[in-house]
Amino acid sequence: MSCVNQQIKNYLDWQVTVCFYTALHLANAHLSKHGLQYRKHHDVNYALNPDVAISVSKLPHDEYDSYIALQRLSRRSRYLVNEKDMESSAAFLTYDKHVAKAIRHLDKLITYFASTYKLDLKPIDFSCADLKKTEGLRFFIIK
Repeated sequence: MSCVNQQIKNYLDWQVTVCFYTALHLANAHLSKHGLQYRKHHDVNYALNPDVAISVSKLPHDEYDSYIALQRLSRRSRYLVNEKDMESSAAFLTYDKHVAKAIRHLDKLITYFASTYKLDLKPIDFSCADLKKTEGLRFFIIK
């Protein structure tokens, strides 16, 4: 994430995409702890969903919402679509505000998984015009 942010600063779509796939890898590691492995996003979403009564691998609501938000932001950045307006033929670009949202959601997920699994993860340096040093992010040092 840090390398992408520092080396390809103008490619905000890649920064958002890396955020989602980082979250996906964390989610897959979490699912593997419960003996689960999925190949489709739909199946991962279902296994993480806190509203599914049988899910032993569910996430808390806030963290699940962050995971889904990252997935939507990634779809926007990769396919130029806005899932809230699927009828539109307009291209929806990715801006600093989307990167900032993605980082906030990813920080929430990393915080949850680091606490749950006692992970010793170090914060990384990150630059984004729409993020402030005072936001209290745990795993991102805003430059």
